[in-house]
Amino acid sequence: MNASETEYRQFIEDMGDLMDDHGLPHMAGRVIGALLICPENRMSHDELVDDLQASKGAISMSTRLLLHLGIVDRISIPGHRKHYYRIHENLWDSMFLDRSDHIKQHCDVVLRALDLVRDEPIERKLQLIEMQAFFDFLLEELPGIVDRWAARRNELFKTQGAEHSVGERTRT
Repeated sequence: MNASETEYRQFIEDMGDLMDDHGLPHMAGRVIGALLICPENRMSHDELVDDLQASKGAISMSTRLLLHLGIVDRISIPGHRKHYYRIHENLWDSMFLDRSDHIKQHCDVVLRALDLVRDEPIERKLQLIEMQAFFDFLLEELPGIVDRWAARRNELFKTQGAEHSVGERTRT
């Protein structure tokens, strides 16, 4: 690893802070940080405990949560007795691009709220109307974004110095 130990530790803490800002526990963010920059793109439970200087229970809770959310995968490697964790393939696609079901749930809630205030003055409904318009816009735009990402993915990987995309990574 080219980064100094201090830079490595700071990156992990920064990921913890970032994920904390997004509603995940700080330790879960630290696990994500460690998995993003670990040398073999995978770590065992014990390696995470040692690397993050955390308790087994904290790592166990974090990896269970991240597994449940689809952020990490638990994998087995032939000839190894341990299970390993790695960042889920195509994580960013699934987290940010394939959100139409989630957006539709928001639309349903907004429509119910608009129905509740249907007889109220427009000023009372503006926030809800804006919210509905925004989610309608997202639902219209997401398919195009997904298609444009698929078309440019490999090109953009190459501009970042990668020879292959995450979906093509070797299975180890």
